[in-house]
Amino acid sequence: MKISIGQTGKVTRDVTDALSAHTLGNPGVNVLATPCLAGLCDKAAAEACGTDVPTRRVRVDIRHLAATPVGDQVEIGAEVVSVQDTRVICRVTGRDSGSEIVSGTVERVCV
Repeated sequence: MKISIGQTGKVTRDVTDALSAHTLGNPGVNVLATPCLAGLCDKAAAEACGTDVPTRRVRVDIRHLAATPVGDQVEIGAEVVSVQDTRVICRVTGRDSGSEIVSGTVERVCV
């Protein structure tokens, strides 16, 4: 099976201390760290690509729009919007319990 435009994926995570900016070296900043958010966006994009064709991340281009405190939950969605040769681009969006927290794209390549 090939990757098709319109395929979707979703990741839901509780924001724990392990995902916090505090843990990544910003003392006292107990919110979801941007690098961790980028990883969740990539995981959602991988889900959208499916398991039939192995893919790997080559680019993450996101805007981190709002801080999500430790203890909240985030839901990140991805949709395949472009497939060109071995390159797949997914649009990613995400929310926490109160607001939109991320928008952007993740590019993956079929290997």
